[in-house]
Amino acid sequence: MAIAELAVETRTESGKGFARKLRSVGKIPAVRYGKQCDVTQFAVNRAVFDKFLLDGGANGLVALDVDGAGQTDEMLSIVKDIQRDPVSSKVIHVDFYGVRYGEKIQVEVPLVFEGKAIGVAEGGLLQPVRRVLQVKCLPKAIPDNIVIDVTNLGIGDAIHISDLEVEGLEFDASIDFTVVTVQAATKEEVVLTDDEDGVVDEAGAETENTGDGAAE
Repeated sequence: MAIAELAVETRTESGKGFARKLRSVGKIPAVRYGKQCDVTQFAVNRAVFDKFLLDGGANGLVALDVDGAGQTDEMLSIVKDIQRDPVSSKVIHVDFYGVRYGEKIQVEVPLVFEGKAIGVAEGGLLQPVRRVLQVKCLPKAIPDNIVIDVTNLGIGDAIHISDLEVEGLEFDASIDFTVVTVQAATKEEVVLTDDEDGVVDEAGAETENTGDGAAE
């Protein structure tokens, strides 16, 4: 996985008032923390961060370039949390989590389902139960996605977390949950309809419609 770069500025002030001031000049307050790094306050240019998101930078490793000094291994991070304004959906705060190359971290990785399941060809429906998975791995082993081949799934078949084996990744299989399955298509419910000669009831049988009033 490629390592994205993001320019940030250090800041010494904090608090809601200062955060509002930053946002008013087109910057986003941010913080970096982790098990083996100090808590550090940053500001990120909104236009730069919006492009960073558009390019998919938040999905993997991020090398922070602090105050134009250039990215270093000491500032390697992942985006831990992005807070948005509930009305405008604009980013209002970012959390970075500091990581080290030799230490495993837990991240979310999106799933990609590949192939046409046998059960789908037989009239079933492919039903993904999970779209992302929590995995534990070294920072450089974080994949862009996990590809799951569903070709051999028949109707009623499923792939569970215990079925997945990807080199370099550890899955939490304490509960053997379903990742994807093929379900039988449900039959459409019979809809009551009136026709010219009679009324079709729920069983599909016609009853005479005399037009003289409701039947007793």
